Order: sequence, then structure tokens, then C-alpha cells
Amino acid sequence: MRKQPFTLLELIVVMTVMFLAAGMGIALFKGQSPVRKLENAALEWEEFCARVRYQALESGEEREIVFDPENRLFKMKIPTQEENPEEGEPPKSKLEWKIPEDFELGKNFPPPEEEPDDDGTLPMFKFYSDGGASGHRKLELRIGELKRNFEVSALTGRIIEVKDEEGVTGLP
Repeated sequence: MRKQPFTLLELIVVMTVMFLAAGMGIALFKGQSPVRKLENAALEWEEFCARVRYQALESGEEREIVFDPENRLFKMKIPTQEENPEEGEPPKSKLEWKIPEDFELGKNFPPPEEEPDDDGTLPMFKFYSDGGASGHRKLELRIGELKRNFEVSALTGRIIEVKDEEGVTGLP
């Protein structure tokens, strides 16, 4: 009995499956592009700020975002919270966002002339219980030549992306 050779259709199907598997493997091992990393970091930053803002709305108390330059960490600070809460009182949640490793903040952040608070942090934004905010800073998030600029809207308390001097947002 003689074996039948593969048909052309079978060869095409096998080659197609191999090309699809190779393409997916390359995409998985290549990692994220800088544009995708910037987009993800921007979304994480906006989510962190939104969570702090919503906590201020829910609790009816002010919440502040501070920056810890030593640890490259943004933290939520509760101005009315004592350092050592009484026993039996549930601890208030800690919200933090760490700047990803490949990223830098803007060239002039933190300002060299500004002194940190007693705990080593710099105040960024303050969210009020009515949904508004105050903030005198703009945050520039950079990875390589790509950048995104953010500031807080005083009226709504939302973090908005702003265009830089050239009128671009930093993405191609």
C-alpha cells in the first residue's frame, strides 16, 4: 500500500497556522511599545486621581495628593487624619501610584526651590468634598521623547490632559 502525499490544501492550512503562531509569539515577547506604555501610565494616573476624588466626595472630607520624590510615589493624604488612630477605628484606605520605571516627570518637577513637608512629600492637588479641586501644578509624564501633560480642573476636580506649547499632546 502506497502512502498518499499531502494535498496542497493541507500544506496551506499548516503553514497558515505556523505563521499565526509565530506572529503571536513575536508580539508577546517583544513587549509594549513606548506609546502603549505612556497610554497605560496615563490611564493609571487618571484612575488614581479619580479614586482619590471619589473618596473625598464619599467621605465629605478633603483629600490631598502628595508626591514622595525619594520613592517616586504619589500618595493620598487625609489632612484631618491623625498619625496614630484610636484603637477600634478602622484604618482609612491608602491609595498610592508609583511612577513606572522607564518614566520621568517634567524637567522642572519637583521645583528645586520648593521645600518638602515634614514627611518629605510635596503637595500636588487637593480635592474637596463638593467635587472641586485646587492645584497649582501641572504634571508632565515622559518616556523618551513622548510626553503627556496633566492638570486638575478647579471647577470639576477632574484630571484633564492639556496640550503643550506646540499644541500637541505628545503622542504621534
